[in-house]
Amino acid sequence: MMTFGTSHRLYALVLTGAFLIASVSMARGGEKAPSKDEGRGRYQIVKASDNRVWRLDRETGEITVCTLDGPRLNCTVSSDAIRPPKVSFEENEAEKRRQEKEAQAKDLEFLDRALAAVRSLFKASIERDGAN
Repeated sequence: MMTFGTSHRLYALVLTGAFLIASVSMARGGEKAPSKDEGRGRYQIVKASDNRVWRLDRETGEITVCTLDGPRLNCTVSSDAIRPPKVSFEENEAEKRRQEKEAQAKDLEFLDRALAAVRSLFKASIERDGAN
């Protein structure tokens, strides 16, 4: 059991401790103790390749993919990156083949016109030589 003198000493010790804690807090300007995350910032940057980085938002968990384009950094959030394409792979490949066939047809059409022009030049040259 505590005696009257011991409780006074305990009370004085608690008050002294509270005073010291308050003094130290005031001396620090009321600043809170630094957490282990302080100084690291909200974002974590991870290099993915020579011209691409990933930016992780430590608060939301959002991942942003950023590409270095000259002096600019172009970023795309992960929700945009995982959005499914509007057309299937097969439809995309079929469209590529259709465009290639169109390009080949235009090239052949140009070559046919060029060949017809050369033929007409030869024909005109032959007719002119035959007339002389």
